[in-house]
Amino acid sequence: MNDTRTVHHNPWFSVTLREEAGQTWYRVDRADSAMIVGTTTEGDLLLIRGRRDTTGDHALLEFPCGAIEAGETPEDAAIRETLEETGYAAVRLRPLGEAVESPGIGAATCHVFRAEVAPSTVAALEPGEEWEVELLSRAGLAAAISRHKMRDAGSLAAVAFLLTGDD
Repeated sequence: MNDTRTVHHNPWFSVTLREEAGQTWYRVDRADSAMIVGTTTEGDLLLIRGRRDTTGDHALLEFPCGAIEAGETPEDAAIRETLEETGYAAVRLRPLGEAVESPGIGAATCHVFRAEVAPSTVAALEPGEEWEVELLSRAGLAAAISRHKMRDAGSLAAVAFLLTGDD
């Protein structure tokens, strides 16, 4: 017998339980996300640094990223999230790659784009968000990674896409 039911739901994700042949499986369903690896005219990479309640008291370095909202394309979401989190406008997007964020528990995919970025406005952070913009050279990013300042799996996947890309 195959029994599937939602056991938890909130605005950000739901958890589904499936029982089949004596096995119990849980799946986390949430929206896909979109990320920008942005470069300024000076060649610096646009990142954000901030603390998340889920990761403890230390701040982490990440590329701007967020959920794709209903009716939105991954490109539109990446542009919106970058503007909201940094105040930088992103133009001339091109796909870098896609990464399944946590394949052991769900299928949410992060769509990663390369873009040119420039300051545009003041960041419009959501309540509870405390991001600081950080501009780093590629060497500065490598140093931050070696010091374990970037631990976000999606951002690390984006670095891998960047290193293996055509630019």
